[in-house]
Amino acid sequence: MSSPPRILIAEEDFFLRQLEAEVLRCAGCEVDDVEDGVAAWDLLRRKTYDLLITDNQIPMVSGEELVRLVHAARLPLPVILAAGGLSTWESAPDPFLQPFTILFKPYTIAELMEVVQEKLHAQTGAGDDATPASLQRQQPVRDLRI
Repeated sequence: MSSPPRILIAEEDFFLRQLEAEVLRCAGCEVDDVEDGVAAWDLLRRKTYDLLITDNQIPMVSGEELVRLVHAARLPLPVILAAGGLSTWESAPDPFLQPFTILFKPYTIAELMEVVQEKLHAQTGAGDDATPASLQRQQPVRDLRI
């Protein structure tokens, strides 16, 4: 049996961060959560993760800057970047930053879980699905917009 996926959430909003973390924990993931980009970068340098979920508008180091740091360090880490709107760099993303997925706010728990499942499945490879079965089930609060 493989270990559960390890996910790092970087989100300034305490309640949103806790909601996302709890949903992912209930789905069988190990989750660390932080409120700013500096704390996220510190954990990324010390621990290994299967996925990074970051808001673009986090303090100290933005989500975009965090993605740049991940790529510059050549960390093989898929990223989901939550964004409230379409900025200039999002409409014409830097090819250096690809691939990452933009999840536009507001989004539902179901949308978040679908993107998480896709990223984890792509990370493990199509033939070796280490995604917990609970991530593949419908979530009871799937229509809640966050």
